[in-house]
Amino acid sequence: MKKFLIILILIPFSFKSQSFDFQSISKKKKLTVGEAVEIDLKLTIPADKIYDTVYFKLSENGDSLLDNWELWNKSILQKSSIKNETGNFLITYSQKISVANFDTGQFVFPSALAFVDSIIAYSNSIEFSISLDEIDEKSSIKQEKPIKEITISWYEYVLYFLSKYAWWILGIVISILLLFIIIKRFNKKTKETISTPPIPIEITLLETLSKIEKQKYWENGYYKKYYSELSNILWKFLEYRYQIKTFEKTSSEILEALKWSSLPKNFTPSIERFFEISDGVKFAKQSSLEKDNISAIKTIRDLIELERQDLIPEIKSPEHNE
Repeated sequence: MKKFLIILILIPFSFKSQSFDFQSISKKKKLTVGEAVEIDLKLTIPADKIYDTVYFKLSENGDSLLDNWELWNKSILQKSSIKNETGNFLITYSQKISVANFDTGQFVFPSALAFVDSIIAYSNSIEFSISLDEIDEKSSIKQEKPIKEITISWYEYVLYFLSKYAWWILGIVISILLLFIIIKRFNKKTKETISTPPIPIEITLLETLSKIEKQKYWENGYYKKYYSELSNILWKFLEYRYQIKTFEKTSSEILEALKWSSLPKNFTPSIERFFEISDGVKFAKQSSLEKDNISAIKTIRDLIELERQDLIPEIKSPEHNE
């Protein structure tokens, strides 16, 4: 109870921004010993602010818990956008965890921590009541089952025979299979098969870029559609060319991984600029400039053309070797 009071005192001072809403939610408060309970962690922040890094921790020491709490499962961090009652857009980060406790009494699940860049937000704590399974003392003792006679059926005799002579049977089966394979190969006529080589991913991505350019998304005001399509192409090429995981990664995480890749250094500023504009358009409904829209598709096309693996260039430019 002392730890619970300390946590309640510290929670109001932990919020450095009044615009954050971090909650721990559990639909069940009464548990039995060892019963797993699911807790939803949910952080809501305004969509007009862009943060590079967002992640959750269950305690100051990572995911280690006290008071006999054990972490059984933890889902990946999910990101989504919603619109509140006042018409403002919000970004929601959510994660599900499954915990259990193997002691009886009143236990407090402590506040979780949300790290948003350099800001730390604490969720509410949850109090659980844990007890043993109740035993119905009034229930009568069940009668014993009668002794059942066991008879050996014909298939049990077959199984006994197979287990006794298994090696002999296995040897005969293998011999028949080998003989069948030898005869089949002896009588088989060789046929030349012509396989169609797969289309290189660079060609596919460049063709997709041309289709996007013909659609004229940004010229018609579809900025979010335009940058979403371009982002998918860039993610696919970065993962294929530099073996960087881009699925469910933020722009800052992808840029951090690119620092250790063989990406030509002269492309780093333009890719950083692309991610900055793309995140602003997709999540904050910002409008991009014409020069940025033209530069975005040109940056991706130039990178694919320079770093494509389906062609072997005779001479690479000095910029590529930097």
